Amino acid sequence: MRKHLSTFTAFAGLAAALAILLAGAGMGDSKKTAPTGGAGWSGAVAISPALQPDPTRGSQLNDVAVNANGLAIAAWDQFTYGSGGLYTIGAAVQSAGKWSAPFTISGTTGFSMSPKVAVGADGTMAVSWIYENAALTQKSIQVAVKPASGSTWSTSTLATGPVGGVSLTEFVPVAVDGNGNVTAAWDIWNGTSHWVQSATLTKGGNWSAPLTLSGNDDGLYPSLAVNAGDDAAVVYSLSPYSSYLSGTFARYVAKSGASGSWGAAVTVSETIPSSVGYVQYPQVALDGVGLATVIYMGYGVEAVRQLADKSWTQPLTVLKGPANLVSSYTSVDLGLDQSGNAVVAASIFDATINVDRASVWVSRGTSGGQWTAEQRITNPAVPVDAYATRVAVSPDGALVLVGWIDHYHATVQVSRLNAGAWGAANTIGRGTAWSSFQEVLGLDASSGTVARAIWKNSKTGIQVMAASYGP
Repeated sequence: MRKHLSTFTAFAGLAAALAILLAGAGMGDSKKTAPTGGAGWSGAVAISPALQPDPTRGSQLNDVAVNANGLAIAAWDQFTYGSGGLYTIGAAVQSAGKWSAPFTISGTTGFSMSPKVAVGADGTMAVSWIYENAALTQKSIQVAVKPASGSTWSTSTLATGPVGGVSLTEFVPVAVDGNGNVTAAWDIWNGTSHWVQSATLTKGGNWSAPLTLSGNDDGLYPSLAVNAGDDAAVVYSLSPYSSYLSGTFARYVAKSGASGSWGAAVTVSETIPSSVGYVQYPQVALDGVGLATVIYMGYGVEAVRQLADKSWTQPLTVLKGPANLVSSYTSVDLGLDQSGNAVVAASIFDATINVDRASVWVSRGTSGGQWTAEQRITNPAVPVDAYATRVAVSPDGALVLVGWIDHYHATVQVSRLNAGAWGAANTIGRGTAWSSFQEVLGLDASSGTVARAIWKNSKTGIQVMAASYGP
């Protein structure tokens, strides 16, 4: 089951973009056979058709989720850049160890983009995306759901608003709880500010009406978490444009159980004055009893933990990166098990002269809110240039993975936490984007023996590759 959904997948500094554009060491070729992953991983297989690369080198995003039975859903952007070309969402399903033929799950007019996916323990699957009409005047929130007992996908439009507001990559985080209920969250421009909203599809029922969770806040970057016990939480931060004078902070909203009601938003971060910086890109994850861990970009990557009495720890910077002023963070991600043990990871680009590359840094948190010192898990002695960092933690905590794409060597790598130590990087495939800050990797783990990874291979086109851990 998907436990958390990231709302920020690539936050790259200009220095990283300029320094590493088209790093020259051996870009992967989608026609080549990828190496067998080893250490429990299958060899890589192509699960999408060969897609057209973005001529402006945009990301073309993807996502993957898997349940403990090995049922997986993957989705990706698929763009055509000719006159009148299509902007659609492709998908494939893996069952009994075999991937289905790829199919287009969205409509074929207008612009469908930025997919997110989820799969429940019962087999309910969901794919979400942002849709803009062909005239670029209207934006819609769309979710396709396939019930566990069903054979067809049903697509619903949950909200519609005018195109406007802050220009950024938007997502519709989606999750499936332990009973097969589907929850989605999003932000949408209402003509004046951004509403953060949510809706739920009860198993065998209909979608609820959208509920605005952000009150009078102008909210951006919503992240959603749902646990097996049907608790749900959303975190967002204030728009720096409407909050320029007052500063920005992260807000948390939660509900208990499938029949619970969403509470009022509470502030869980410090306020950062706009003259100094911003609180941005928050993420939330829930443990088995509904207590949350929240991370966000503030003074580095910061974290807060909700305690048993529902109070919150003080904000703590858990990832700071190299000690210079020209570094940048990309692809920050969070994972949490049902006992409240957390892992946060980021690709941190070091712009120091004669370094000019990115490394993967991690920190681990406890249910009590303590965090380990940050640790670099890529090898600084070799020219690893790591992007698209992703964290996957199984609910039982038996499988803890951090994955990334080494742009320099055109390899997809995963490190596993074993007895408190991070293992050596395990290459599970090959593939790279056209430039380092547009690498995309999806990674999910659902038990101590089941995980899935997907990524782009972009030599002559874009093709989505997949590797499986366990059945």
